[in-house]
Amino acid sequence: MKKCVSLAILGLVPLMATAQDDDGPIGYSYVTYYVCDVATQGAMDNIVEANEQAVFDQWVEDGKLMAWGYLSHFTGGRWRRAQYHVAPTLAEALDNQAGIFSEIYADNNADGQARSEACEAHDDYVWALGQGSGPGTERGNISLSIYYVCEIAGQNRADEIFAAAYAPQLEAMTEDGKIASWSWQSHVLGGEYRRLQTITGADFPTVTEARLAAMRAVNETNPGLAREFSEICGSHSDYLWNIVHEAP
Repeated sequence: MKKCVSLAILGLVPLMATAQDDDGPIGYSYVTYYVCDVATQGAMDNIVEANEQAVFDQWVEDGKLMAWGYLSHFTGGRWRRAQYHVAPTLAEALDNQAGIFSEIYADNNADGQARSEACEAHDDYVWALGQGSGPGTERGNISLSIYYVCEIAGQNRADEIFAAAYAPQLEAMTEDGKIASWSWQSHVLGGEYRRLQTITGADFPTVTEARLAAMRAVNETNPGLAREFSEICGSHSDYLWNIVHEAP
């Protein structure tokens, strides 16, 4: 099982733990969050492994995708599975979503139908890859994902605050080996969530404590920034994911 490149930070040039610069995102992650019946979600896992995993891996090897991955729900809301793929441009991310599933299921209607029945609904998001661990970073076995609802008028300010206050805390934890990777991503397409923070590590208590430690540190050293951030991004949803498969 490969755990190589961060879900949020995947690219061809080094990326520092700072806000996005004028060159814009280094990539776009197309993520489908699946709503599955608990009784049938295992069928979804089997279908992905049997029909999709090798094709997605090949697309990464051929350079059509920068990366892809498949995650399973441990704790959180209604999403039970998540599948993502990364491209350098928004147009490629959208084209790849249609192209790869057409390749896989054009001549396999039975498994395509079984897939739809295993997970009856889904939410699609496209995230722009900005702050976080550099490309090639080893990821942990699990991921904590925090999905923020933010005021659109203030979300760029939230990015600045995150870069100034929270990113140094998470980067220090990464350098100390306490966590494997972290990221901060911005909404391009999708539903109500405007920002996404991820932390990966060895186990669920580790990433949860890392998130709390970063919050405590900022509250103590930069209470004004912590308060301003909370005012802009006033609510959130937390998920813990098992990272089932990733490439490269």
